Amino acid sequence: MDDNTLSTENNLTTKEAIRKDIRNALINKGVNRFPNLDLAEEIFAPSDNLAYDFVTSFRAAGGKFVPCLKDQFAEYLVKLLRSRNYTQVLNTKPQFSSLLKANSIPAIEALENSKPADAAIVFSDNLVLNPCGIVFAQRNSLYPSVLGLASEIIIVAQADNIVPDLKSVFKHQMSHNKGELYDISEIISPTPPTIRDGHINPTPSNPLFILMLVK
Repeated sequence: MDDNTLSTENNLTTKEAIRKDIRNALINKGVNRFPNLDLAEEIFAPSDNLAYDFVTSFRAAGGKFVPCLKDQFAEYLVKLLRSRNYTQVLNTKPQFSSLLKANSIPAIEALENSKPADAAIVFSDNLVLNPCGIVFAQRNSLYPSVLGLASEIIIVAQADNIVPDLKSVFKHQMSHNKGELYDISEIISPTPPTIRDGHINPTPSNPLFILMLVK
């Protein structure tokens, strides 16, 4: 018997062994380790108070929270900026320019030579409870990301725009934009800034997020 014949017989024997194993597996089915899953079921438990639960998660992630009513927003924004002693604030919202100028806040509307500012004022389209996230749209900024703009990011957001999950973000955008999604550029989950010598040491790549939640 030559070598080719032996090789062919070995291949047949191996194939028969595989077929036998498959037949045995089909005949002797074990318990299904993966029960049928309800893919339509919500992953997270519903929230009875989206604003409270979001702020709790936001603070736990290292963020700072400043509540304010709509008619108090300008006063609270100026007070916050003065209390932080910023030397340069990047303002990405043109409608705030006159307010900042009138109150002698050292604001700029674009970064100089891509050098980060002390703080940046940005607007968030949505705040997401699960997982805790901040939604930003490209239409509100000249920059592709809020990361790298400043060591402290002041987020202006509406309490009515807090949603329970990412699926709700798209539903909210569709309902408010005549069936079309805005160009969402990023969703950021805040993380605690670095602690150095017992003090918070935020950086442009890992900034401190300060949320001004307007009701």
